[in-house]
Amino acid sequence: MLGARTADECAGFLTPGSFEAFRHDFGLSYTRASVVLVVAAPGAMAGNIFPVLGDHRSRRAIAVTGAFGYAAALLLFGLTPAYPMLVVASFALGMSATALVHATEIALVDVAGTDVTAYFARGMVFGAAGALLGPAVLVAAAAGGFGWRAAFIVCAVPMAGYGAWLARLPLPRPSRPDPHGRPVRALAVVLRDPRVWYCGLLALVVGPLQQPLTAFLIAYLERVRHAPAALATTVPMAWVAGATGAALLGSRRGTRAGARALTRNASVLFASTLGAVAIPSIPVVMLCMAANGVGLTRFFLALKTRIASLHPGRLGSVSAIVTTLEFAGFVLPLLAGTLADAFGVQAGLAFYAAIGLLLVFVVQLGERYFNSSRAI
Repeated sequence: MLGARTADECAGFLTPGSFEAFRHDFGLSYTRASVVLVVAAPGAMAGNIFPVLGDHRSRRAIAVTGAFGYAAALLLFGLTPAYPMLVVASFALGMSATALVHATEIALVDVAGTDVTAYFARGMVFGAAGALLGPAVLVAAAAGGFGWRAAFIVCAVPMAGYGAWLARLPLPRPSRPDPHGRPVRALAVVLRDPRVWYCGLLALVVGPLQQPLTAFLIAYLERVRHAPAALATTVPMAWVAGATGAALLGSRRGTRAGARALTRNASVLFASTLGAVAIPSIPVVMLCMAANGVGLTRFFLALKTRIASLHPGRLGSVSAIVTTLEFAGFVLPLLAGTLADAFGVQAGLAFYAAIGLLLVFVVQLGERYFNSSRAI
């Protein structure tokens, strides 16, 4: 179950990591290339039917479907000769990732019990391994002269193998299976909870500070700072190092997310994103990305722990609402792409620093509200 994060982070990096390469090969503007990045979000939104079903149906069947769908989408991305098929492949990647990751995560929460924060952190450690593999595959493909397409084709093979392995594993069954149409009723209960909407808003704002930020940072280093493609692609590994260290510290049994974890780490995310944008030195950018990895990991640990505690037995329904709101934020990277086309890639990158500031503002308001007498 933990391995799903490794598979997803490795394959999920390929699209933003090859952003500048496929943009150049297909002769795309930054706005059109950004569509390829962000269309995975509507795909993930469409895939949210899978976590809802995961509260009531076989998690194993859903996860296996996700893994094989992921492998097919990677092949399509690597083999397509036309821009529209890139968009289709990215949509399919988002949909398949939702099925794979959420089905295994819902089952993992059932196994974790009271150690849910530690297990989420362990999942992030496995994810960090995948986040290292993704850039490594792209760098190896570039160094070997095979190009970005080879990376997608190569990664499709182990993804299909992972799906075959999952098909043989006894993932935990739903704790309250209901074969008579109750998933809709359970979803209605969750929809009425303002805490779920708050978590979804946080996920919406913080979402672009992950892979879309990485894609623009690589493009910025190559085009504005004239860094070699191999160096620009390895800079985000500093982010992986910070994220891995934070996840390892959080993976100990008995780990709990602090009451002010969201507030503290939102501030870290804003400061580190601003530093990466404003300071031209590549070593400083790497330090900022390491700090960004720490802040983002700790932020998500706190957020995921809160999400898991809201409606026991209905995590899939809660996750579906939260991720639907999260991926509704796909318009934000499109705005960044528009800014890059109009004013240069540095303006698009600066937009992400503004998102970091917005995150601090939303957390401050939300925590104040839900700690007051008006909170439910």
